[in-house]
Formats: sequence, C-alpha cells, structure tokens
Amino acid sequence: IKPSNRATQVESFKVMDVLRRANQLEAEGRTIYHCEVGQPESGAPKTVAQAAVTALTGDANQSRLGYTDAFGLVELREKIAEHYKEKYSLPADKEVGADRIVVTTGSSGGFLLAFTACFDAGDVIAV
Repeated sequence: IKPSNRATQVESFKVMDVLRRANQLEAEGRTIYHCEVGQPESGAPKTVAQAAVTALTGDANQSRLGYTDAFGLVELREKIAEHYKEKYSLPADKEVGADRIVVTTGSSGGFLLAFTACFDAGDVIAV
C-alpha cells in the first residue's frame, strides 16, 4: 500500500531518534547517560500496580478495560479540575471545568491535538 502524501511528509519525532541511537550505543557496550526523554526512575507505586492487576483480572464491576470517553475518564478529568481549582485558588468565575480538560497519553499527543485545533497549514505563529 502506498502511503498518502501527507504521511510521507511527517518527520520523525527527534527525541525518539536520539533515544534509538542511544539505545544502540548502549547495546554496543558504551556508557550512556540518558537525558533525552523523561522516563520515571522508579517503578509504579504499589497502589497503582494493584489497581492495574484488579483492572486486568477483576470481575466486570472492578474492571476498567474498554473504551473511555474520547477526552479521558470523566472521573479523572473532574479530579484534575478540582486539583487545578485548589492549587491556584481560583474564584468561581475562573474555574476550569472537567468539560474543558483533555487527558492524553503524553505531551507530544497533547501538543499535536492543541496545535491542530488552533492552527491551519500556512499560519504564521511566534514562539
């Protein structure tokens, strides 16, 4: 199958290129100090690991497997909105509601969604 023109114009994610090369060098026995991506230094907290086991092995009432809302779990978005309100002491007229929060799997995906929503091809922006 021939890829679309748009697909052939997508450049690689440079950080992943650097990570791939660093992993190659490490596999060759070189000492590498990884500074290219924000990987956690420790495993998941026990409560998170236990929740994952329950989600995967629990009964249907305990399981969180399956599709979620496209913007992320509603309960999570509500907790994020609550945290934001408390952390920044927002007055009621400045609160950010859960309906304005989108949960993504990483910052790159979040930026892609935000920029795609805000800019069109050919737009000029200042960064």
